[in-house]
Amino acid sequence: MSVNLFTNYPLSWRPDRSQLKRPYYRSLVAQLQNAINNGEILPDTKLPPQRELADFLDLGFATVTRAYQLSQQLGLTYGIVGRGTYVAKNANGSQTISSQRMTNVQELGFNSSFEVNNHLLKATIEEVATSVNFTKFLNYDEPTGLAKQRMVASSYIDKVGMRANAQNTMIVSGSQNALMIAMLGLFKNGDKIAVDRFTYANFIELAKMTGIELIPINGDEQGMLATDLEFNCIHKLIKGIYLMPDINNPTATVLTEHRKHQLATIIDRYQLILIEDGYLNFLNLYQNPKRNRISDLVPDHSFYICSMSKSLVSGLRIGFIRMATQFRDAIENTMFNTNVKTSALDAEIVTRALQNGTANKIMHSKLQMVIKANRIFNRVFGLPNHKHDYRFFRTVRVDSSINGTQMERILMQNGIRVFHSDRFLVGRPADDSFLRISLTSIDDFTALKLALQHLKAVLIQEHFWL
Repeated sequence: MSVNLFTNYPLSWRPDRSQLKRPYYRSLVAQLQNAINNGEILPDTKLPPQRELADFLDLGFATVTRAYQLSQQLGLTYGIVGRGTYVAKNANGSQTISSQRMTNVQELGFNSSFEVNNHLLKATIEEVATSVNFTKFLNYDEPTGLAKQRMVASSYIDKVGMRANAQNTMIVSGSQNALMIAMLGLFKNGDKIAVDRFTYANFIELAKMTGIELIPINGDEQGMLATDLEFNCIHKLIKGIYLMPDINNPTATVLTEHRKHQLATIIDRYQLILIEDGYLNFLNLYQNPKRNRISDLVPDHSFYICSMSKSLVSGLRIGFIRMATQFRDAIENTMFNTNVKTSALDAEIVTRALQNGTANKIMHSKLQMVIKANRIFNRVFGLPNHKHDYRFFRTVRVDSSINGTQMERILMQNGIRVFHSDRFLVGRPADDSFLRISLTSIDDFTALKLALQHLKAVLIQEHFWL
């Protein structure tokens, strides 16, 4: 009779062998997910060594190895070479960020887009609604955008620094929709995508949903390090890369032109699929000279997303995408199977606004508002002003020894909603924790100043602020 010598052995996680079903590695991951969700295993807990767990469960070592690999792919764990496997900071629940209007709460979390400007679209909406050919916006024809709409879209993409034409441009239902289309159309379960250590929270969730593993790449004040990207390309068979070059969400880092060229070289050398998220594309209209799009440096490997949510209005779910010719068929097929058709009515309102000057008025207004919001932030936190400070959010360093969920909860109890960097973290814990503070959800600048002053006071009171 076999004897399990691990019955009383102090393992940090003790799966129930009797509940395992084939395939065992997937069943093991399901138990791990439940243990994390139920609070039985906390973030940063070191999981048992693979061989010890295999012996405890009387399973093959390869089965446990496969389970640990899948758990990393799903974002439940992260590994440190020579030290082991740990539960990820954001493993216990969705990190998806969405708008939540709450009474008696100062909203400094959700990254909005100065919705006070939305009324400027009223005349354009009326113009579209009363047009002679209005009904053509209500059928199934031309699912990737009407020909004229795609011409306007490609012209706008060109103006913000990315060469495009109507043939390689499609209209989608917003940037989140574009990301899902790219992941479903260009990648498969188990593929690896390189990302910044802190990256867009909703992209992290999309990766979990599609079974794509995110590989965190180190960076500095100039952005992602090309040397670390190449190292990981060599050792981890990376297929793609996701970047927000201009004002990374959440760090607000802006890639330098030199770093863009370095990354483009690596992308080209290893034939990576680049997903470039230009969510604040309109800011490039006001740059002199215009900033380069990385996609323009590697046009044959890129999928460029030109969202209109922050640029124009968030309620009309419209985004423009410019893709490499080699991706067109796969992207078009994925669009048909996910969207059936992008709303031609929404697309017409957006493209008409780009043509009649309304979009320019809205964008210019947002530019002035974001400059003023940054000055208020600088004044409250004692920082110098910069001439072209167009950041929609700012960051404040906080004590890394305090759990992000706990910090968010304490701030919420004080009537402030902000987001901790743990929500955006991929991989091992960071010693450079911060809060991402939105400057765009409170349209009244007096109210914004009061909210920031309140936040600063609570951070000092709770000894969070470094």
